[in-house]
Amino acid sequence: MTPEVTVSPPPATTPARHGSMLLLALLFLLLVGVILPHGDSGETLRETLRLHPWYLQALLTLWGIVFIEGLWGIFLATDSWSSRIKRLILTSLIPPLRMTTATSTPGGWLWIPRVGWRHTGPATTEKLEQKLALPMLILTLLVLPVLGVELGSGENLESRPHLALTVHLITCLIWVGFTAEFIWMVAATPQKLAYCQKNWINLIIILLPLVAFLRVLNAFRFARFFRAGKLLRAYRLRTLQSRLWRLALLFNLIERLQQRNPEKYCAGLEKKIGELETEVERLKEKLEKFRIHQPEKP
Repeated sequence: MTPEVTVSPPPATTPARHGSMLLLALLFLLLVGVILPHGDSGETLRETLRLHPWYLQALLTLWGIVFIEGLWGIFLATDSWSSRIKRLILTSLIPPLRMTTATSTPGGWLWIPRVGWRHTGPATTEKLEQKLALPMLILTLLVLPVLGVELGSGENLESRPHLALTVHLITCLIWVGFTAEFIWMVAATPQKLAYCQKNWINLIIILLPLVAFLRVLNAFRFARFFRAGKLLRAYRLRTLQSRLWRLALLFNLIERLQQRNPEKYCAGLEKKIGELETEVERLKEKLEKFRIHQPEKP
C-alpha cells in the first residue's frame, strides 16, 4: 500500500468553502441527471421539468454561483494567471467540475471530505479508491432490480407512473454516482488521459445518456422537418443507447465484483499481463524482421 502523505493545506482556501461548493456542484449534476433519458421510463417527468420555469431558473442560479465564486477565487490563488483562468473556464463550462476544481486552489491539490487536503498522485488515488469502492459497488448493484422491473413490465412501464418514476430516479442516481466518481478520480490522478483510456466503460456510462438527450432534443426541435418514420428511428436509437448503457453497467459491475475478490482479480490481472507480454514479444520479433529487411542508409 502506498504510504499516506500528510500535507498542509494550500493558502487562501478553506474546507467549509469547498464543502459548500461541492454540494452545490453535486446538486447541479443531479438536476442535469433527472432530465437525461436513462431508458424508456421517466418521459413524463423529464418533459415536465424541461418545460417548468423553476427548473431552468435553478440551473442558471447554480451556474451563476459557480461562476461568481470562481471569479472571486481567481484573486485568491497564488499560481500563474493562465492556470487560474483555465480553471475558471473549466468550472464555468462544466459546473460539476467544481466538486474537485477551484480557481483559488493551485494545481496539484485536492480537498477530500473527511480526509482533508492531499497532493494529487498515487497516494491520493488509492485513498479515493478505498473510500469509493463499497458505495460505488452498492450503487452499481441497483442496476439489477432496474433491469428486472424493465424486463417484467416491458413497454407498459409508462402506464404505471409511480413505478416508472422510481426506475427513472434510480437510474438517475446511478448516473450521478458514476459521473461524480469519474470527476473525482480524474482529478486525483496526474495521468488523466491514461485513466480515461483505462476506464472507458465508465466514460460510456456517463456519455450515452448525454448523447441520447441531445439526439432527442434535436428530433423535437426540427420535428416539422421530420417525417414520422425518421422521428420513430430517433426514439429507437435512444432505446438502443439505453440498452447499451445498461450493458456497460453490467460490465462495470462484473469488474467491481472481481475487485472485491482479490484472488480472482489478481489471477485476472496476471492473465492480462501474460497476454500483454506475449503481444510485446510478437511485436519485438516483427520489429526485428523489419530491421533485417530494411535497406542500409548510405
